[in-house]
Amino acid sequence: MMFGQSSIPSAPDVLDQRGTRWTASASPGEPHPQTTSERTVDRTIETELVPRMLMAHQPASAAPLPASTGVRTLTPQDIPSFLEEVLGTDDAAAAQYVRQLLADGVSVESIYLELLSPAARELGLRWEDDECSFVDVTVAMGRLQRVLRELSQVFQSEGSEPAKEGQVLLTCLPGEQHTLGLIMVAEFLIRDGFRVHVGTPWSEADLLTMVRTEWFDLIGFSAGCESRLSVLKREIHRIRANSRNPNLQILVGGQVFSLDPELVERVGADGYARDARESPVVARALCGRVRASGASQSLHADASAPAPTTLSAVADSSQPS
Repeated sequence: MMFGQSSIPSAPDVLDQRGTRWTASASPGEPHPQTTSERTVDRTIETELVPRMLMAHQPASAAPLPASTGVRTLTPQDIPSFLEEVLGTDDAAAAQYVRQLLADGVSVESIYLELLSPAARELGLRWEDDECSFVDVTVAMGRLQRVLRELSQVFQSEGSEPAKEGQVLLTCLPGEQHTLGLIMVAEFLIRDGFRVHVGTPWSEADLLTMVRTEWFDLIGFSAGCESRLSVLKREIHRIRANSRNPNLQILVGGQVFSLDPELVERVGADGYARDARESPVVARALCGRVRASGASQSLHADASAPAPTTLSAVADSSQPS
C-alpha cells in the first residue's frame, strides 16, 4: 500500500529534524533513449527549476495544529475532496483541509494511511494517464510532503519512547520514484526506534556505493510493478555482494507482493510489509532473527534459510505452543 506507489515526480531534497535523508528522485522513465544534452536539461529542470517553483509556493510558516474537538472517521469522499485542494491554486488549502480533519478527531495515522497514500496513488494514475502535467503533479506531491512533514512531530509524539533498533535504508530501483510512500514508511520506522535514510538513487552505482560505505541492518525496497521484478532480483543480489553487513536483511513492499507473496522469496528478499503500519513489525522480526542466529552466520548460506518474514509469520511465532 504505502510501500510502493505509481511512478510520479517527487518534491525537492529535504532533511528532517531527526536526520532522515530525503533525496530527490530521477525523472520517470522516458519512452525513447535520451541524448546527453536531453538528460542534462531534464536533470536541470528537476533539480533546479522545479525546486525553485516549489520554494516560491512554500508557505512562510505552518500554522499550529488544532486540538481535536470530536471523533471523525475518513470516508471515500474525502480523497477526491482532498485532491481538489492539493491540485488547486491555493497552496495552503491542502494543509488547511488536513488541519480541519485533525480538529474533527481524525488521527494522524488515519490521515497517513487513508488519505495521503490514496491521494498519492491517484496522482500517480493521473500522471500515467496524462491527465496531469509534470509540473502539476510535482507541485501536488510537494504539497503532500509538506503536509506529511507538518504532521510528523505529532505522529512521532504519539508513540512511546522506543528502544533503539537498527540502521535502515529505504529506496526504490533506479528510474522509479516512490518517495512519498518511502517517507511514510520511514515515519513508522522512526517512531519504532530505527534510524532511517530515505532516497532514490540516480543510478545503480549510487546504491552500491552507499551499501559499501555505510552499515545498514536492513534495506527496504519499494517495487511499483511486476515488470521490474527481474531488475529488483538483480539489484538485491548485487547489494548483498557489496554490503558492508554480511547479514543484511532485505524488506520489500508494494501491491505486487501482497497479491503474490511467493514473489518475495523469488526476488531474494527476506520479508515484506503490506503497508507502512506493518513495516516496523516485520523489520524488528528480521533484525531480531539475525541477532538470534548469531552475527557470523548468513541467513542465505544454504537452502535451509528461513522462509521470508511476513506479519502473519511474526504473529504466529508469538503464540504459545
